[in-house]
Amino acid sequence: MSLGINGLDHVVIRVSDLDASETLYRRLGFTLTPRGFHVGRGSANHTAPLSGGNYFELIHIEPSSVRDHFFPDHRGAVAIALAPDDSRALHVEITRLGYDVEPPRDLARPVDLPRGAREARFLNATLPRIGPDAVRWFACQHLTRDLVWRPEWEGHANGATRLTEAILVHPTPEVLGPAYRGLFQGLVHVEPDSLRVIVGDDTISVLTPAKFSARFPGIPLSRDTSQGWFAGVALRVRSTQTTAEFLSQAGVPTTRTPVGAVVVAPSEAAGVLFEFSGD
Repeated sequence: MSLGINGLDHVVIRVSDLDASETLYRRLGFTLTPRGFHVGRGSANHTAPLSGGNYFELIHIEPSSVRDHFFPDHRGAVAIALAPDDSRALHVEITRLGYDVEPPRDLARPVDLPRGAREARFLNATLPRIGPDAVRWFACQHLTRDLVWRPEWEGHANGATRLTEAILVHPTPEVLGPAYRGLFQGLVHVEPDSLRVIVGDDTISVLTPAKFSARFPGIPLSRDTSQGWFAGVALRVRSTQTTAEFLSQAGVPTTRTPVGAVVVAPSEAAGVLFEFSGD
């Protein structure tokens, strides 16, 4: 059976200072939603909904939160949320594969709209911890999509239209192969210097440090990649030239990859690498 996963739903970026990160990401050309607060979780967020149907999330979790499912000491990209057909059906299939994971959890947060507040609701399914240690995995089923994606939030000055790739670094991606194949089965492609999971039109890439450095010349690696590093994401844009011009005018330093993608280094984006690629 298929797991019923359609692609990347969102990436979670953990920040220490939500006010400063909001300012920074607006400077990077992202339109952010009004601040949201997760009911009963001690966390607050902004999201950047993309017209292509997914998004990334800036989240701050209070140190006293008892429901901190991520990494208390980590900042930057920390989690990958996949887009399921149905979180309950996904949980059944994961259990059938022999994994012991928690049942799906209902989550909610209020959304302030011009006609009053409404409640965005989600059903999240936990995925097994398959490595690397630097990332958490889950699936997020949206029960109120109209409260997450709205036209006034989907236009971004940098031209971003979809999150197309999550980029991880690990010294030996092939070691992760058996665990990934056990869960994702035929979606996994292993090469000597990389591992890729193809989910719908999106990709999760695990690169060796050398492969990462060849793809992103001049971008420093995390100090320690032995336990893996969730380096960042790739986004589709309408025009890399337009994106580069916007970022230059905003005073954001960028580089170009060998194939012409525009890159913002983690040092300029709260610890997250952004690669902007054209169609």
